Amino acid sequence: MSETASVTYPEYLKLPELLSLQVPLADGVDDELLFITVHQVQELWFGQLLRDLADARDRMLEGDPRAARARLVRAVSVTRALIAAIHPLRAMPPREFHAFRGVLGTSSGQQSAQYVEIAALCGADWVRGEYGRRAVAGLAAGERERLAGRMAEPTLWEGFVALLAKAGFAAGTREERWEAYARLAAGPLDGDPAEFAELAELVEALVDHDEVWTEWRACHALLVERQIGGRPGTGGSSGMEHLRASVYRRFYPELWEARDAGFPQQQTPEPAGRCPVG
Repeated sequence: MSETASVTYPEYLKLPELLSLQVPLADGVDDELLFITVHQVQELWFGQLLRDLADARDRMLEGDPRAARARLVRAVSVTRALIAAIHPLRAMPPREFHAFRGVLGTSSGQQSAQYVEIAALCGADWVRGEYGRRAVAGLAAGERERLAGRMAEPTLWEGFVALLAKAGFAAGTREERWEAYARLAAGPLDGDPAEFAELAELVEALVDHDEVWTEWRACHALLVERQIGGRPGTGGSSGMEHLRASVYRRFYPELWEARDAGFPQQQTPEPAGRCPVG
């Protein structure tokens, strides 16, 4: 009989320990438990995303676009679960949130090390700017060390560029990569390697991933606006102004810019009498 044969459901999931981690600080405010649960669930899913996105990056570096796409598709599903998990907080009246907001102290979502890790792993350039410096300053020593290690790793974007190069595309400059995206978006031609179709699907999976994160940020910003309006955030941020500015940050901006610059465009007839250049 194996050592794990007698393991029970609560033992395997460590339910006593897990359920002991929701500890409201305010007295007599029922919805604080909901607030804690929703945010703990977000962090659990962040951990799964870090594993899936790192695996997608590794599959790209190994030259396997199909396996990388499969991991990205799952990451998109997980992010949709993240969005759905925020929704219960919409049912929390602002008076309930303000009844316990004071016990949050200086805590803030900006102190989520895993959130910053996800952006760093994807290759978001804004993580290395002012936002990143503020975020890192708010982390504990162990989290700063872990984030520094993540920033030293190859990014998902670098894995994708390496994959383009392995497929024979010039990928050293943005303009060269735009040509590669346009070539892939044009569809398969006679004699194309099967890998081109897989790469084209991978490009769309990266765009899906970027898009669903925009949806998550927008959902989060709307929730915060619903609860605190234009008040400053507890961590010292400008609150809604900061969150609104973050909604349209991109992990892979080139893939969006290329849609204007190089992807095949469907010709739309100009309306009669309209200036052809404006």
